[in-house]
Amino acid sequence: MDTSSLASTLLHRGAEADLSLATVGSWRVVVKRRVKKDYRNPSLDEQIRHDRTISEASRIHEAKTGGARVPSIVGMDLENNAIVMTHIAGTVARECLDELSPKEARKLLRSVGAQIGLLHTAGIVHGDLTTSNVIVSPPGAPFIVDFGMSHRSVEPEDRGVDLHLLQRSIVASHSQDSSSMMNATIRGYEKTAGKKIATSTWQKAREIARRGRYFAIR
Repeated sequence: MDTSSLASTLLHRGAEADLSLATVGSWRVVVKRRVKKDYRNPSLDEQIRHDRTISEASRIHEAKTGGARVPSIVGMDLENNAIVMTHIAGTVARECLDELSPKEARKLLRSVGAQIGLLHTAGIVHGDLTTSNVIVSPPGAPFIVDFGMSHRSVEPEDRGVDLHLLQRSIVASHSQDSSSMMNATIRGYEKTAGKKIATSTWQKAREIARRGRYFAIR
């Protein structure tokens, strides 16, 4: 798929990639195109962007196959290191979580937890799991987006990092009670990942948080 000829509107310019909104047939799509890094050797830069484009598309496809709510891959343009995926209409969780009542927020986080559990049981770790990377689509169904830092792993430590990052984003960016929000997340996570994985993952997340506090005061 040649994305260079698509009429598109820039949505976001990031450090690693630009996101643009376009239309392909009847599909409303997002084009994620990895940008060149002038400080890298050109050949190395091209190889890195090529490999990361393929890796991210693979993780999204695997997550979709595993039943998680993620964008669908519409096509790829390896000449331009771009992924074309379905546009998820909705609101970023970071922007709407504090507008919800505590009960509604817990319900949303339980659903988010269930989606994380599906990712982890499929052997996928997101790597940048914050409320900025969750889109809440009407009527309140969360989709996980931006798999640019994702990778395959079944290690409790790697899974724990995902939950730790989510907890840290709730503490840093939201007025909702982080303890009750994470308890709701773990309940949802356990429903799809199972009690054994949920227990080991949450234990690791708490260990990671303790290590972070230890190094912060040294």
